[in-house]
Amino acid sequence: MKNKIILIFGALLFLFQTSTAQSNAQAEKIISDLLNSIKTNAIKTDFKLTISDKSNPRGQVTSGTFTLKASKFVLDMTEMKAWFDGKTQWAYIPQNNEVSITEPTENELSETNPMAILSGYKAKSIIRFSKTKTAQNYCIEMIPKVKSSVISKIEIQVNKSTQNLLLIKLSNKNGSTSLLTLSNFQKGIKVPDSFFVFNPTKYKGLIENDLR
Repeated sequence: MKNKIILIFGALLFLFQTSTAQSNAQAEKIISDLLNSIKTNAIKTDFKLTISDKSNPRGQVTSGTFTLKASKFVLDMTEMKAWFDGKTQWAYIPQNNEVSITEPTENELSETNPMAILSGYKAKSIIRFSKTKTAQNYCIEMIPKVKSSVISKIEIQVNKSTQNLLLIKLSNKNGSTSLLTLSNFQKGIKVPDSFFVFNPTKYKGLIENDLR
């Protein structure tokens, strides 16, 4: 908690600590269950991403769909499509018929894969239920333990009945925010690993930039 209250009576302190530990453990389990659900079968969902900062409070909005299985994903937007097979990422720009090939870092992956954010920060954060309350959703926040982290807080909402991820909000120390909202969530989709690999034979006259 941001501001810890010092309780004089030992019994009240004990009850407070026990309640907090149970709450944190349940919140951690919800995140773990969410990550475990994509290890064997894929999910597919529509998304809207709004990035805002002090100079642009309304934010810049992009949307599309992504398919995700474990660490692999395909991100499909009008202006770009990206494939990641767990090691290599291909980012294709239709307007230029150009693909860039990289081996992204954890931080770079977090910009395109929302689950990479959760898995990457799960062990590095204090996970607890947030003060935001809704009847339908679990509202959880992750506070990075490392002070040097550029992210100050990650907020997550998961539907209580379906266990579907609905929202991830990243708040950075520089005042910028990234809000990802998900809809039409589909679970248990079976796709081969080849689905997450870019096939250059489908694009005639393709320009390749190998940046590995």
